[in-house]
Amino acid sequence: MDRNTELRRLAQALHKSAEELTYLDKLDAVALQKLRTNFQNSLLNKFGPVFERIAGAGKLAPDSISATLCTKVFGPAITANMSYFTPMSKAVSLCKLFDAEFMADVAREQIPERAVDMLAELPVEQLKKVTAKLVEQGDFHVLGGFTDYIPEKKALEIMEVIKDPAANLHISFYAQRKDRIAKLAGQLNDDKLIALIAAAFADANLMVEVGLITAEMDAKAQERMAQLTDKVNATYRGLAKAKAEEMGYADRMKAYFAA
Repeated sequence: MDRNTELRRLAQALHKSAEELTYLDKLDAVALQKLRTNFQNSLLNKFGPVFERIAGAGKLAPDSISATLCTKVFGPAITANMSYFTPMSKAVSLCKLFDAEFMADVAREQIPERAVDMLAELPVEQLKKVTAKLVEQGDFHVLGGFTDYIPEKKALEIMEVIKDPAANLHISFYAQRKDRIAKLAGQLNDDKLIALIAAAFADANLMVEVGLITAEMDAKAQERMAQLTDKVNATYRGLAKAKAEEMGYADRMKAYFAA
């Protein structure tokens, strides 16, 4: 688990910058994750029965009426909290009646760990529309949280709608499961990986991100990344090595540096 990623996610949840959380320096990644999830769940733990009753009252209402109540009366925050108590078939039907703007607003309020079943059931076309809206508005931290839990096949399809290579890396910046990102990246063609590598080395933070992703790849995949990096710029692997040694993950990229 990457501590810096978890710190960024906690900072977003608290509406702070990571630099403002230096008083948490003694906490490791696991402790930071526990703090974040406790904070995100605090409202739900306190008012869960209320949200459950509201969701229960709407089970028999026509979807069109329920959708109108969500968008016009409850709003995205209450809708997000109700979603955890709504039967999945009902939730999917309602989502089909929401526009991408409202779905994006709901996603910002949701706790990714509690939305696993919904991510599995929602049609990928809807997820693509929400993703496009969140990317457009720069909400990479929201997408990063969901990336840890979205089914792999859907994640690959969703990546297709993200045209800016740097956006994919900004999303990964907030995803904890770098091993999943590495697996997804390994399934991209050479042209797309080259674009990602070029984008990464244009930004020091993103260079670290692509390094952490590469570190999760097997030796063969790392060798491929090395060859593609050299195609972009033969000096980049030297920069990557210096940064990896500075950040402490160079030992996991031996195949990349040796290729």
